[in-house]
Amino acid sequence: MKKLWVFSLVFSLSSSLWSQEASPASAGGVAGRNAAEAPADEPAAIAAASTEEELPELDIEVVLRRRITEMAREYLGVPYRYAGVSPEGFDCTGLVYFVYREAAGMEVSRSSVGIWNSGKNVSLAQVQPGDVLVFTTVRPGASHAGIVLENGPQGILFIHAASQGSKTGVIISNLNENYYRTRFMGARSYF
Repeated sequence: MKKLWVFSLVFSLSSSLWSQEASPASAGGVAGRNAAEAPADEPAAIAAASTEEELPELDIEVVLRRRITEMAREYLGVPYRYAGVSPEGFDCTGLVYFVYREAAGMEVSRSSVGIWNSGKNVSLAQVQPGDVLVFTTVRPGASHAGIVLENGPQGILFIHAASQGSKTGVIISNLNENYYRTRFMGARSYF
């Protein structure tokens, strides 16, 4: 049953996640390569499989994290809207809620406190793309959230809907920025 779900999930993935598409004219299904040579994360390898037993093993967590971060980036520049939960305008948790629901079919809380009280606590050393950062900004306790895009040499980059300051709307920030570093509460993972 899990492989069937994986099969369905991969077929629902946007072709923008992969740089190569299946070629109906090629017998191998992947731009001249045999399906056995295709990386497991290419939908063509799954399309070329004729039985469930031939399906490649996929790391669903990696696929979902990628979908979450890529979908979140699609909304860069969308305006901030209090209580907004649509591409016409997001607040911070509206963006997290919408992206998790649409990209991964996962329900997360619609409030910063709810996000803080759910998921698994993750250390900054362990934070991965798709995890959620929680901040205390306008009042004591959880009051802001954003989705991790990368944890690399430049620091932890995250996307969020900001309501105040020189940049508002859906923006990318770095946890190393003084404002966010001093207000960081912790990270949560839903994987």
